Amino acid sequence: PREIEQWVNRNYPKPRVDPEWLGQCYNYLVDELHIAPNDTRELTQNIESQLLQSDLHDSTLVNTGLQDNAAALHGVNLPPFLLLQVVSIMEIGHSAFSLRNTRQAWIEKADLAGLAGGDDEADDQAGDTPRYPRSMLSLELSDGYNNIKAIEFRRLDALKLGVTPLGFK
Repeated sequence: PREIEQWVNRNYPKPRVDPEWLGQCYNYLVDELHIAPNDTRELTQNIESQLLQSDLHDSTLVNTGLQDNAAALHGVNLPPFLLLQVVSIMEIGHSAFSLRNTRQAWIEKADLAGLAGGDDEADDQAGDTPRYPRSMLSLELSDGYNNIKAIEFRRLDALKLGVTPLGFK
């Protein structure tokens, strides 16, 4: 429906959502999940969830996000309302040695949990899981077609090394 298409274009203007993907998503929600075709609120919530979980290469149109020479740009702030996904994430404010030590602690904890029989209760205790030190992140971001390298200008608390999944929007 036009109302759904307008909502998507208003909330996610760049890169543009592929109308074919949007139609298939809408049909899936109505036919398979039995969401009423006139329930705009429920449909938009589910479409947004599907979009944020999708690979942007599958759900958006080529040449509607980052410009083709985006990788050559330096010191440029990205425009607002640009949907990008995390392709890689790396801590650059701490030494490789300290990151390696944290990783080793993760491995040792996993080995001990395996020897102990995989005690889920122990795994759920937040204090037990070693956390990577956090200072500044270097990211590779993509609109689904073009990639750029970026450095965190201000700390983004939603991004955590070892926790944030690749593909995160």
